[in-house]
Parts: sequence; C-alpha cells; structure tokens
Amino acid sequence: MTLRNSSQYDTKEVRALVRFATSEVDMRGVHVNVKNAKSTPYRGMAYEGVPMISDARGKADYLVTIGIGSEDRFPIPSAQRSTRWPKYEMNDWREALVLVAAHEAKHIEQFKEDKPRSEVACEHFAARMLRRYREEVAA
Repeated sequence: MTLRNSSQYDTKEVRALVRFATSEVDMRGVHVNVKNAKSTPYRGMAYEGVPMISDARGKADYLVTIGIGSEDRFPIPSAQRSTRWPKYEMNDWREALVLVAAHEAKHIEQFKEDKPRSEVACEHFAARMLRRYREEVAA
C-alpha cells in the first residue's frame, strides 16, 4: 500500500491510522489518497482499478480516496439505517478515518477476491475495526 496525505492532519498519524484500519486486508497494489472534506464530515471511495486522471495511474492496481473534515465536524451521533446495518458513532476525525479506511479496504478485498459487492459487509467490517481501534489504540 502506498499513501498520499494532503489533508490537514499529520501524515505520520494518518498513515498509522490507515494501516491499522486496513491491517486485515491485503492492500498490496493499493494507493490511498487522504484529503480534506469540505462539504461533509467524511467520505470514501474504492476503485476497482485506477481512474485515468489519478496520479496513481501506472503505480497501483486499485485506488482508495478518503476525505476527512475538520475537527469541528465531530462527534457524529450514532444512526442505524436498519437492523442489518451496524450502529456506531464517530467521536473525532481519527475514528472517522479508521471507519472509512476499513470500509473502503473491505471493498478492495471484494474486488480482489471477486466477492459480491456488499455495503452491509463493509459497514460491519468497519464497525468491528472501529471497536478494535478503541480497545487497542485509543484506550
């Protein structure tokens, strides 16, 4: 995995959080771009391939983009869309980064292993990695 951080947050910390969040997924051949998010507290996208306009073109097989908003956008209270979806809250930008990075990493796994594309599976994986982060790192 390669990472480019153009967000307002410290690159060393961003790299450690993304590595933690993606530690259970084979991220070889994946480039991760972490940026600021202005219109939303967080966002993410996993690409099966690398778009032509990306600076990672020719350097990676997959691309993940993550946007994280400013600290004043957090905390975000929990919301549960249905009983199939996990319920969680994001206390700060670090938790949001872990959650989004884990979610998008699960999509990369789905792409690499030709598994069904499941948002619910990605959300459950992300919620589990967030719990693990809180227990092992943030505690």
